[in-house]
Amino acid sequence: MPNSGPLAGVRVIDLTMWIQGPIAATLLADLGADVIKVEKAGVGDHGRSLQSVYGVDMRQGDSPHLLWTVCNRNKRALALDLRHAEARPVFEALVKSADVFVTNLMMEPLLQFDAHEEAVRALNPKIVYARASGFGERGPWADDPCQDTLGMAYAGLLMTCSPDGKEPYYPPGAMSDVLSGTMLAFGILAALRERDRTGAGQYVGTSQLQTLMWMQTLNFGAVANLKQSFEFSDRRNPPNPMFNTYLCGDGRWMALGMAVQAMWPVFCEQVGRADLIDDARYATMALRRTNARDLVKEFDAMFLTQPREHWLQRMRAQHLWVGPINRVEDLLADDQVRANGYVLTLDNGWQTPGMPFALRGHEPGAAPGPEHGVDTDAVLRELGFDEEAIGRLRVGGAIW
Repeated sequence: MPNSGPLAGVRVIDLTMWIQGPIAATLLADLGADVIKVEKAGVGDHGRSLQSVYGVDMRQGDSPHLLWTVCNRNKRALALDLRHAEARPVFEALVKSADVFVTNLMMEPLLQFDAHEEAVRALNPKIVYARASGFGERGPWADDPCQDTLGMAYAGLLMTCSPDGKEPYYPPGAMSDVLSGTMLAFGILAALRERDRTGAGQYVGTSQLQTLMWMQTLNFGAVANLKQSFEFSDRRNPPNPMFNTYLCGDGRWMALGMAVQAMWPVFCEQVGRADLIDDARYATMALRRTNARDLVKEFDAMFLTQPREHWLQRMRAQHLWVGPINRVEDLLADDQVRANGYVLTLDNGWQTPGMPFALRGHEPGAAPGPEHGVDTDAVLRELGFDEEAIGRLRVGGAIW
């Protein structure tokens, strides 16, 4: 469990579920915060029991639960039934001891548990109260349930990812949950900095809709300000053949990302096609757009003559914008990933992406998601409850 780092000494109450909220608190834990995960006694976060996601079994045999393990690392676990009257003194003591309260619960249960911002701030005026939602705090969809697919759908991302703009495409991996949780953590850091400066508590809110609109800043800007939409790219007839994907002779794909005219002659030299530099069909970006289909056919035939590494080496030698098209499986043994330490190996041997940024001199902890309620007694003792009081709470069902 991390006990050092930029957020050492900061206590976080994690009243979250599934992925979006837990990811936010996990980032704070990676930075050294003492994150206490509050779960319903005897039941726990629904993320513990989700059986299958996108065709992958989350728990295989006796192995740990994947979603729970990687989305709740470096936390402590408190099993507390907030519906139970005897749990209220524990909750209040916890809130008074905390710096941050994180949740992605809907408003109805927050009101039921008396864990909404007004109630929490009445106990601790200086607390940073952070809540992630699906569609935002106001408006006709404010109280609707949301998860990753629905957030992407409402924010237009399923159509942005569509290959033709006609049929939506869902990229698997809970990307909306992860992004919005990350943005919530970002906002929490800003709120803590403001509290350091002013001494006042703060509210932080974000939603899947808000963060996915941010991710599509250029898309939205083109529509709102230029009254145009980005073209859906058919790789056989793209707006720019130098901004496209190509299959190489060994059956592996690569991507070109060259949007600058000055790269055209250098590219042609490096791939052995100097004859194309002044070709009347392709000499300018406008001409290459007009004749894109024919140029892609030329490139397709050319790139199939050699393996991908051949082409990558030739173009990278002149710092042209090119790269391999990897699968996630490729990243596990990738030299670039390893050189930068982008994979975090947890104490149980499981691997997961580490923090999405690096701080020199700081390494996140590597504790996997905790067992249900494993730290309940320790946390209660820290809050001033003696063994007799803890026993009464357990017998009464308020804790696990």
